[in-house]
Amino acid sequence: MKITATNKATGEVVELEANTPEQIVQAWQIAQEYEKTSKALKDQLKKLVPDFVGDRGTSDPIGNFQFRVNSIQRMTYDKSIMRNVFDEDTFDLLLEPNKAAVDNYLKEHIDETGEAGTQLRNTMIPVGNPYQVIKLEKLS
Repeated sequence: MKITATNKATGEVVELEANTPEQIVQAWQIAQEYEKTSKALKDQLKKLVPDFVGDRGTSDPIGNFQFRVNSIQRMTYDKSIMRNVFDEDTFDLLLEPNKAAVDNYLKEHIDETGEAGTQLRNTMIPVGNPYQVIKLEKLS
């Protein structure tokens, strides 16, 4: 079996054999390198783009294209204001624990939390939809 992908910008067709586990590993490694190459090129280009973008966030047309730069600032609600606006049950319903912060707190305060940390970990609930992450790992 062969797998193929085409770079629409250059017309380059990448065709790789994927008949054996060894060929699949090799094809995966090649795909990883293409991904790294793409990211490295885009990271370098991102440094050059602001020189072409004006105050309104867009470049002049370049052929049938233009660059647009949007600055994104994620926002969240102020918990102290939410406490004033919502009743306690609604506030609890809307508040989502920061798992990384809780994990870090439990790790740093393991002597103080004791069984509470174990209870929290044993009663964790799923969030969102499950998904797969497939990685090719190098064995030592």
